[in-house]
Amino acid sequence: MFLPSRMSKIRIVALRDDYDGVMTALHDSGLMQIDPISEAARGSLKGEGGIEYKWLYEYAQRFRALDDSLIPVESNEKILFNSMGELVERASSIIIDERVAAIVSEKGTLSSALGGIRARLSVLEKLEGFREDVSILNGKSIVSFIISGPASDEMVEWSSKNDNCAVIRLEKSVLVGVLRSEEKDFAKQAQALGVQIEAVPEMNGKQKKLVKELSDDARSMEEKLASLDEELLSISKSFYPIVNAIREQLDIEMEKLEATTKLGVTRSVVVIEGWTEHADVGRVRKVIAQAAGKRFEMETLKVKDVPPTKLKNPTKLKLFESFIRFYSLPKSNEVDPTIMFAFIFPIFFGLMVGDFGYGLFMLVGALLLIRHIRKKKPGAAKSQSKVSKFVHTIVGDEGLVLLAKSIIPGAIIAMVLGIVFNEYFGFQLPYTALFNVETGLPKLLDLAGWIGVAMVSFGFLLGFANYLFIRQKKKAFGRLGWLAAAIGFVIFGLNILHKAPLGLSNPVAIASYVLLVAGVVTIVATEGFESMMELPSLISHILSYTRIVGILLASVILAEVIDFIFIGGWHHSILLGLVGTLILIVGQLFNITIAMFEPGIQGARLIYVEFFSKFFSGNGVPFVPFVSKRRRTLSRFSLEPEK
Repeated sequence: MFLPSRMSKIRIVALRDDYDGVMTALHDSGLMQIDPISEAARGSLKGEGGIEYKWLYEYAQRFRALDDSLIPVESNEKILFNSMGELVERASSIIIDERVAAIVSEKGTLSSALGGIRARLSVLEKLEGFREDVSILNGKSIVSFIISGPASDEMVEWSSKNDNCAVIRLEKSVLVGVLRSEEKDFAKQAQALGVQIEAVPEMNGKQKKLVKELSDDARSMEEKLASLDEELLSISKSFYPIVNAIREQLDIEMEKLEATTKLGVTRSVVVIEGWTEHADVGRVRKVIAQAAGKRFEMETLKVKDVPPTKLKNPTKLKLFESFIRFYSLPKSNEVDPTIMFAFIFPIFFGLMVGDFGYGLFMLVGALLLIRHIRKKKPGAAKSQSKVSKFVHTIVGDEGLVLLAKSIIPGAIIAMVLGIVFNEYFGFQLPYTALFNVETGLPKLLDLAGWIGVAMVSFGFLLGFANYLFIRQKKKAFGRLGWLAAAIGFVIFGLNILHKAPLGLSNPVAIASYVLLVAGVVTIVATEGFESMMELPSLISHILSYTRIVGILLASVILAEVIDFIFIGGWHHSILLGLVGTLILIVGQLFNITIAMFEPGIQGARLIYVEFFSKFFSGNGVPFVPFVSKRRRTLSRFSLEPEK
């Protein structure tokens, strides 16, 4: 939990004949990240050859297209393909490609034609009342437009005064005929006035007759489309599950084929290298044994490479892994700070909010948001509000759920502290607060300062332990040097604050000087003189934690000011009381918004900058297992996890 999973690099040598089974077993177990084999192993291979299936790419493309064309049909059936031969046999038995392609093509043609007919019908409906043949509206010298929009009257007036235009007022629209030589000027004028113009397409016949003919054509096409949809659905009900399963298996086979570029392959053997969790080495061996029996060799390699990182945290803390990844993934040989972030961030957040009402509002809001997203139906995005669509351009549903869950513990702490501070949306209930934010400000600042000292010191201690763990003793003692300097600064600062003597008569002052000198000497010896440029940051990082109190105090005072205006308004008159109520609602919502974002941003910043910088280097490479999820197909191998 405090360290990422311990990883081991392994090498597997299997017979070429067992390649498919071994790769399938590794893929379905998801236990191993396959890496390119080492140069030493590659150099020892003779007669290197490739593994390829010339048919595979064509089959994969064919079934992807077929799967995308069919209508998805729910099915709980999962299909097992025992061999590549069986997969090919099942794929070859599917002979619906031509008919499905013909249906899709015909639907596309009909839909395009239907769209054109509907566009013409839309124009013809606006031409209701036009008695002449519609063909006269377009010719070599004339073109006609239907105009609409807020400024259409101005456009009609302009057209009426223009000798190159003819205006015809109809029952549902205004029709304007324009000389083709003046078409550009007409369009510019319409654009200047913000008027929508719709060109009348070339058609022959009277309006009523054309409407009837086109309506009949549209109805016929709609019936044909419905018939094609029904046929496609019938085919999908019979074939979609198997087609989808074959596509999934072919995609897996493609992944296996792509992985061969990392392998060592000869006419007789296959060499596979990669990383797995140290605890899973035995499981990998058992999984491969199911595919290859005893016809393989497996060894653990001793390498100097830094392994990929796989975080291991309790389920309830995993949501905070995203905050760590956002900052930087830890290396596999350094401390995983997820658990520290999970406990510290909610405390900072709750302390900066410090109001029962605000905490309750955030808690209920987070729970409702999670419930809403989980109950959201597919396709609901089309009916989203503008605000919701804007939010989703920044973060998706999964991100919103993550943020909501991360707020919950902080909101609960804010509620508890709200009771302690007697703060309820800025109002006070009739009991004596265990601690008053405003009168107890000096104590809160002291507390924030000591939190800063504790966090910075703990960070340096973690850095010392981490560097010692990876046997970088010089850097480890450098962290102790920074710790000594930090404590020396704190003691010296406390002496100044308490107006204590700074001379030799004060042993505490002498201790601060010794710590400062020892720390600086150690830092220079282990990290070089240029590291002294960072020395002033020690003080700023410790003092930075006082922002916790600053944000809390700002939120409390703003809430009290809003409440004061509300109460004062009702004391003067009903009108001012109503204005005060509006200010109360808007002001409190504004303050809640600030109380939600500011503590979250500043709380994360205090951890990322002032704490992580003392021990955390990051830039880890994620562990990417060779695996993909099976939804329609079954594995050939028993892959039950061992406990």
